[in-house]
Amino acid sequence: MILLVEDEEAYREVLARILTKAGYEVLEAADGIEALSLLEKSKVDLIISDILMPRLNGYALVARVRAKWPTIPVILTTGFLSHDAAKNMMSGSVEFIPKPINAERLIEMIRRRIPPS
Repeated sequence: MILLVEDEEAYREVLARILTKAGYEVLEAADGIEALSLLEKSKVDLIISDILMPRLNGYALVARVRAKWPTIPVILTTGFLSHDAAKNMMSGSVEFIPKPINAERLIEMIRRRIPPS
């Protein structure tokens, strides 16, 4: 199960369709607060999250996930920071993929961590 956290609804829907077509089950959240609620109720194998979101951004989400679910892999997305800047901010504890997301690259990143269901 992949938890997809993205505040832009249309973009989230497109990514969810890509992940579903690749054979993954997807839970969707519009921000970090909603994501944490879903994590409490569901077994999640991987999280894909935007960085810049209202209420609880991607960095804060990662901090909370690492505190409570340290083994869940996280992939962060952003269109506003360079890959290196974002990676340095998180000390290498997550992977990054820039927006617009290359679907093939994203699926490759996911498959290195979890197989499709």
